[in-house]
Amino acid sequence: MTTPFFKLSYRTVAVLVVPLLLAISVGADADLVFSALQDGTWQLYGQADPRSPPQPIPTPGIAGDKAAPRLSPDGTRVAFEVTGGGLWVCPVAGTAGCRALAVGPGSAVRPAWHPRTGELVFVRYAFTADAEQSTIELAAGDLDQIRPVIEQTGIQDFPAVAPDGGRLAYTSWLTVMPYRGQVAVVQQLWTLDLVRGRAGQLLLSNASDIHPRWSPDGARLAFSSNRTGRYEIWTVGADGTGLRQVTAGPGEKTWPAWSPDGSRILFTHTREGRTGLSLVGAEGGADEPMTPFGPDAQVQIKDPDWVAARQP
Repeated sequence: MTTPFFKLSYRTVAVLVVPLLLAISVGADADLVFSALQDGTWQLYGQADPRSPPQPIPTPGIAGDKAAPRLSPDGTRVAFEVTGGGLWVCPVAGTAGCRALAVGPGSAVRPAWHPRTGELVFVRYAFTADAEQSTIELAAGDLDQIRPVIEQTGIQDFPAVAPDGGRLAYTSWLTVMPYRGQVAVVQQLWTLDLVRGRAGQLLLSNASDIHPRWSPDGARLAFSSNRTGRYEIWTVGADGTGLRQVTAGPGEKTWPAWSPDGSRILFTHTREGRTGLSLVGAEGGADEPMTPFGPDAQVQIKDPDWVAARQP
């Protein structure tokens, strides 16, 4: 396989792309996972839907806060970050055992499953005395075959693969250093065509656009942006048109996740230093708090993932 190398200019960005192989995965039931703060530690919980009782996901022997959980396409496994401990993959139910993702030098974060192949896409951070760099990589096989998906100047973050497996959305950090004025860091949405090996900016702005997630039909992306002064949930067409603000009001809104039918978006809200989950219609409107532990439980929750049923 030939590995294309090309340069994109918006402050000349070097990109290395390795196309992903597409396949068909086995169907699965809809499911929902999130992190909850219990006894001073962030733990993983799962639900069949927002109205079902939450159940803890076993993570035996794994110490530390667990965040950014993502369900595998068949719904049997969950990948997640451990603070200071890299990426882990555990079965959603049972005691079959968990395994750490061995990536070598650097730190692995931000898991995202390829919906067609069941491979795991993630971000590898590398730190040197002079700079911080990150690349988006993929774990194939038994998650032990690591290869790059895209290498781009600077920091790349928050990967999300489209439902048909053809495109990757991610956030690219850009440091702006004017001769006069303050240094600014802009986080821009990019997409990568995984078949043709072409990458480009989806939206041009001076805002921070983070946490992209594809709608179930692949026609739109939901993301979090501070373009109004605080982080709200927005949506945009896969071609960069039809930008729409979905949420408004007090607090920061981040980590959107589409409902399986694409009619609603679940997200993390932060108010007065506490995090929780809320639901809002995909076209906007009033948001509704989601309280899986009960309205009076006062349990902090964050980082939802909501997986639609897949057809074979």
